[in-house]
Amino acid sequence: MQVSFAESQVMKRVSIVCLALLPIFTASQAAAKSITCSYPQDQELTFDVPKKLGGLPPIDFDYPSKVTRFSFRDDNRLLVAMDESESARVRVVISAQRDKAKNVYTGQIVTNAGGNQLMLDNGPVTCKVKG
Repeated sequence: MQVSFAESQVMKRVSIVCLALLPIFTASQAAAKSITCSYPQDQELTFDVPKKLGGLPPIDFDYPSKVTRFSFRDDNRLLVAMDESESARVRVVISAQRDKAKNVYTGQIVTNAGGNQLMLDNGPVTCKVKG
């Protein structure tokens, strides 16, 4: 198969662009980040940022909970976790926006730490990204 001079120049340019972008993509995937959110009564919730876009992180809360919504884009943070055995029961909701001056995310957290009854706590949250 013969390749013309023009086609070979195009292929070289495409190869150069791909090689230039490769470190950017691998660095963003390799940087496994964790998020620690602090909220009233000196409580913290730490979880890892999923490596795949659209992934859901596991969390360690007072009650077994499963994250059903997670977003970490556009300087906004959203996490919603439901009870593992009662999927309609909300356990944690975090909504925070990036404070560029302090390099943290600030917002609101709602937790439900009640056993057989509803026991909601609502308050401020500060989240820091590590990694």
